Amino acid sequence: MKIQLIALLSLALVGFNQTIMGQSKKKLVEIQQSIYIDIPQEELWKITAEDFTKVDKWISGVNLAEGTGQGVGAARTCTPSYKGFSQTTEKIIDFQPSSSFTYQIVEGMPKMIRYATNTWKHEAKNEGTQMTMQVKMEVKGLMGALMKGFMKRRMRNILKEALEELKLYAETGDLHERKISAMRKFTSKRKS
Repeated sequence: MKIQLIALLSLALVGFNQTIMGQSKKKLVEIQQSIYIDIPQEELWKITAEDFTKVDKWISGVNLAEGTGQGVGAARTCTPSYKGFSQTTEKIIDFQPSSSFTYQIVEGMPKMIRYATNTWKHEAKNEGTQMTMQVKMEVKGLMGALMKGFMKRRMRNILKEALEELKLYAETGDLHERKISAMRKFTSKRKS
């Protein structure tokens, strides 16, 4: 009788553990987008990693960025242009010179997101660079679970636009029309 009870409890614990593990996997959201940029890897690295704190120069999603440092520990505070996003603080947590860096959003995330990271990978390809952005987010609570699909679609679009804007800026020095529009809106809001 005791052996049967122990076996039953063991099975229940295994089932419970698998349910918990499955839930944590279900809460993880991963999105990845790539684009080919026709400049050497070292030049693109200067724009993305060495000028990490100046991302507002070219991306429409950030109206204002301020920060300090380079490499692991470098941090920036961004004022986003996207509706529903508040000011964020981002900190580099992994830095592989000339090839990749990862930053974590440490402040300013919506309450339904437990954590979020973004990895920017630079891979030499032909005469240019294959640039990949990979976002990992863990959602929490009922709202996070309900909004997961929407957030994944929205983030996929944000990454696609960011890469298009980076490509234009890196290859030509020109700003994308979305960035120009975002700058106008931000300037007019500040004047009002």
